[in-house]
Amino acid sequence: MKTNDLRSLQALRQLREQRASSQLAAQQQRCRETSNALDDAKEKLRLHRESIAREAEKIYGSFSEGLSVNAWHAAQEHLQDLSDSQQQLEVSVSQVTETLETQEQEREVFRIARMARQRQAEACESLLDSRERLERRAGEQAAAHDRHGVEGPVQHTQDARALDAAERGLQE
Repeated sequence: MKTNDLRSLQALRQLREQRASSQLAAQQQRCRETSNALDDAKEKLRLHRESIAREAEKIYGSFSEGLSVNAWHAAQEHLQDLSDSQQQLEVSVSQVTETLETQEQEREVFRIARMARQRQAEACESLLDSRERLERRAGEQAAAHDRHGVEGPVQHTQDARALDAAERGLQE
């Protein structure tokens, strides 16, 4: 693989790593928003439960004054309505909890993907640096060979083979 190809591959790896970082950041934001929504839903449920308790105390206090049958039925109906709305709030809290758990799992997937992309980008950068050093060394050896007739292609060939093997692994 040529140095320009490696530069292109490095740029592509960096773009992929940036995209993975953006996806992770967006998912983290969604998790924060859902967590806030869960906190709000739990607070609404808590306040609603307090309201039910106050209403129940008020109705219980009305017993000492005596209640008509109609008032008793109305109180029972009111408490049932409050109980129904409590169940709806509990379902809402459960749904938001499930959503948050799903989003946190997705966030973990994005985090792992980002780390993998980051490692690939770093490996590509390292490979490119090695390739550029090898090409500089080869150029220097060629210049020395031209000036002094010094031999040196054996080490260059071994280094090039090692870089080629690393490049094949990076492309996979």
